Amino acid sequence: MNKKFLIVLILFLAACQEENKTVVFFCPQGEDLTQYVDPMIGTSGPGNVVVGPSLPHGMVKLSPDSVVEPGDVDAYEYDSDRIEGFSHTHRQGPGGDHNGYCNILFMPVTGPLLTEEEDYASVFSHDDEQAQVGYYSVLLSDYGVRAELTATAHAGYHRYTYPASDQARILIDLGHSRGGSKGGGVEIVDDRTVQGFGHYGVFPYLDVALSTDTQTTGDSWIYFYAVFSRPFASYGTFTQDGVSEGATTGTGPNMGAFVNFVTADAEVVEVKVGISLVSEAQARRNLEVEMLEKTFDEVREEAVAAWNCRLNRVRLEGGSEDQMKIFYTAFYHLMMVPSDYTEVDGAFFSGADGVGKVLTAKDWRYYTDDWCAWDTFRTSRPLATILEPEIVDDVVASYLHIFEQGGWLPKCTWHATGTSRMMTGNHGVSIVADAFVKGFQDYDLDLLWKALYKSATEDDEEYLYEGICGILNIGTPPEYVENGYVSHQCDMFESASMTLEYAYNDWCIARVAEGLDKADMLALFEQRAKNYRNVFNPFVGFMQGKNRDGTWVEPFDPANSERVNDFCEGNSWIYSFFVPHDVEGLADLFGGRSVLEGQLDAFFAGGYFEPDNEPSFHIPWLYNYVGAASKTQALVRDTLEVEFAAAPPGLPGNDDAGATSAWYMFGAMGFYPVAPGESKYQINSPLFNRITILLDPGYYKGETFVIEAADNSSVNLYIQSAELNGQPLDRTWITHEEIAKGGTLHLQMGPEPSSWGG
Repeated sequence: MNKKFLIVLILFLAACQEENKTVVFFCPQGEDLTQYVDPMIGTSGPGNVVVGPSLPHGMVKLSPDSVVEPGDVDAYEYDSDRIEGFSHTHRQGPGGDHNGYCNILFMPVTGPLLTEEEDYASVFSHDDEQAQVGYYSVLLSDYGVRAELTATAHAGYHRYTYPASDQARILIDLGHSRGGSKGGGVEIVDDRTVQGFGHYGVFPYLDVALSTDTQTTGDSWIYFYAVFSRPFASYGTFTQDGVSEGATTGTGPNMGAFVNFVTADAEVVEVKVGISLVSEAQARRNLEVEMLEKTFDEVREEAVAAWNCRLNRVRLEGGSEDQMKIFYTAFYHLMMVPSDYTEVDGAFFSGADGVGKVLTAKDWRYYTDDWCAWDTFRTSRPLATILEPEIVDDVVASYLHIFEQGGWLPKCTWHATGTSRMMTGNHGVSIVADAFVKGFQDYDLDLLWKALYKSATEDDEEYLYEGICGILNIGTPPEYVENGYVSHQCDMFESASMTLEYAYNDWCIARVAEGLDKADMLALFEQRAKNYRNVFNPFVGFMQGKNRDGTWVEPFDPANSERVNDFCEGNSWIYSFFVPHDVEGLADLFGGRSVLEGQLDAFFAGGYFEPDNEPSFHIPWLYNYVGAASKTQALVRDTLEVEFAAAPPGLPGNDDAGATSAWYMFGAMGFYPVAPGESKYQINSPLFNRITILLDPGYYKGETFVIEAADNSSVNLYIQSAELNGQPLDRTWITHEEIAKGGTLHLQMGPEPSSWGG
C-alpha cells in the first residue's frame, strides 16, 4: 500500500468518528481493487443501478438522470442519449414504476434560460463519459460543459468546466423527481450560497391509497445547502408558472432557482451541496463537517479509500479480468445499501409514524432504503453478516425502531413517512431472524420478540381489502392465522405464494423462539411453518391457489405467469419449490427425493428458471438436498457465466438493493444461504480458484476463511472431494460458525460429476 493511500485512509477513518457513535470499520490493507469496479455494469436493461459517486451506505448518491420513459424508475439508462442533470438521492437497482428518488437536481447550461426538463436536457455521448469509483464525468454536448462529480456521505461535489459564455448558468430544479413533486422552497442567501428544500411523494400510488387526514405515506422532504466557488452575476427563481428574474426566494410546486455567470473558456465553477432530511441548517452542518475545506480531488481520493476498505475484504485468485470486474462491481453494488441516514452529530429523520420527526441516534446508526426485504432477505442481508458484520446489529435496530415508531416491521424500508406495504410476506422477520441466529443480538431482545409475534398474529385490517389483501397489508391476514392458508378470495393475485412465504416466516420466528427459550412459541411456530402443505395439491403435484371453502382454484396451469394466478412475480412451477426451510418435507410431498429431483430436472429443462428474479434464486441449490450436488454445480456455474457480463447489460434483472449482485457473489465464492434464518450455506462450484475472505477481528475469531478450488476451470467444474481444515467433508453445506472461526474449505475439482454430496 503506498504512502498516499495510507494518508487518505487515515483521513477517512478519522472522519468516521462522530459524536453519537464511534464507527471504526474493518479496513484490511491491499491493492486498489476499485480498478475492477465498473459502475456501468447494469445500466442497460433492467439493472437500474446507480452510476454516479457515493460512499459505502452513503445517504447521498450523486448521479446523472437521463431522459427515460414517463413512470420509469430508472435514474440513468445507458441507451438514453440525453441527460437531464445530476441529482443527489437515488435508489439502487429498483423495480416497479412511478416511484423513485432523484431529488435536488443541478444542471449546468449555457444560452437562453430554459426551465423545463425536456427543454434543458442535453445530448451526451458515452465516448465523452467516465464512471469510476468516487467519480463521474460527462460532456454535455448541447452546452459544451464538462461536468464532474464526487461525493461524501451527506454531500455532493460538482465541478463544471464551461466554454466562454456570457450566458453560463446552473439550474437547481427542486421539482425534478422519479416519484412526484409536492412543493418546495428556495432562498438565495448571498452571491455564493443557495439553500432550500423539495417536498416529494416517493410512491404516488401508495400516497393516494394509504394517506389519511392525520398521517401520510411516502412523503419526504429533502433539504440542501449549496456553496459556489465564485459569486453569481445574477440569479432568479422559477416555477411551472414562469420565471422571476432577481428573486431571492420562492415557494410552491415544481420550484427552482438559477444562478448566472460570465465565463472564460475552460473556466471552472464548483458547487458543494450538503444534503439533509432534517433541515437546511443540518444540510449546512453536513457540508461543513464533510467537505467544505476539501478540494475535489481530496474528496474523490477519500471515496476511493473508503471503497477499498470494503472491497479488500474479499481477495480473488484465478479468475479472468471480466470475472474480477463483475465480482467487485457486484460487491460495490451490495455496499451501497442500506443507506445510513444518520446525519452529522447523530440526527436522523424518522417517518414511520406517518407524521415524521427528527431524533438523535446516540449509540447506533439508522439504516434504511433497503428496498425491499422481499428481495434482500435472500442474499444481501445474509452476505452482510459475513462481509460487513459491523452494520448488522444497527440494521436490526433500525427495523425495530421502525416497529416502535410505526407499529409494524417494514416490508421495504425508506426515508419517507409511513410504512411501505409493497411486496408480500413478512421478510423483515427473515432479516432480523437471520441476524439473531448468527449471534447478532446487540439490541432490545424483548422488543424483537414483540415485533415478530405481532407481525405473525395481527394485520392492519384498515387496509385489508377483499381480493387484494396482500398488496396493501402489513402483518399477517387473519385467515392465514386461523386456517393456515391465504385464500384466493383474500388475494386473487398472490394467495398461494403468500401462504408459502408466511410459512417460511413462521419458521424464522421459530428459530428466534428457540434461541430465546420460548418453548410454547417454538412449538406453535414450528407447526405453522408446515402450512406450506395446505397449498400443495397432490393430484397435480404443484402448489396451487385455494378457495376459502377449501376447493382448488380452477382452471389451473402451473406455467401460468399472468398477473391473476395466485403467485407473486412467478408461477406454480417456480413457487412449488419455495419451501427453503423444509426441503425434506417438500420432497415427501412430491413422493421422495428422487421424485423431487425429477421435478427439478423438468423445471430447468422446461425453461422455468428465472435467474433475473428472486423467487428462483435458491432453486439450483435444491439438488444438494436430494443427492445430486453435481447438478447444482453445473447450473450455478452456467448461470454465472451466461447471465452476467462485464458490460452495461451485465445484470439479468433489477439489482434490487444489491440482491442480484449478492447472488452473483455467493455463487462465485461457492456457497449460498438457501434458508436465511439458519446458519447453513449450501456449497457449489466456485468461479475462482481461490477466494480469501478477510474476517472482521472485532466480530470473528478467525482471520480468514479461504475457499480453494484445486484444478478449477471452465471444464473442471465438478467437485470431486472436499476438506474443511484438512478433514474430509462429505456434507454439501458449511455453517456460519465454521466460516467465523476461520479456516480453509478445499475443493478438488474435475471434469465429470462425482459421488461427492450424494
